[in-house]
Amino acid sequence: MIALRVNPIQGGSVAIIRIQDASGVTREMYDAVSEKLDVENDPPDGMILHTASEVDGHMHIIDVWESEEAAERFGNERLGPTIAEVGRARGDAPPQPPAPTVHELHHLVRP
Repeated sequence: MIALRVNPIQGGSVAIIRIQDASGVTREMYDAVSEKLDVENDPPDGMILHTASEVDGHMHIIDVWESEEAAERFGNERLGPTIAEVGRARGDAPPQPPAPTVHELHHLVRP
């Protein structure tokens, strides 16, 4: 088991947790985007953990990142363009979920 208290990393950045209520994103949309991103085989720089669950037909995503900058870079460079591409292929307009809730991470335990 790994248990750690998270301290600022070099450059003053601190690990964060991002909570995204992806209203309007169905499991099918999520799976199509996830398949295209292939983060299991090509993980984004700075991602520590990714989780997703479906609640009442909409996806809820919780990620842990080394920094907010790493999360934003992934969103701008990979996730956003992939969502748009999948939406065009499906004939859907990509939903505009609300901004995520972001918190500095204090403690992380990984068995």
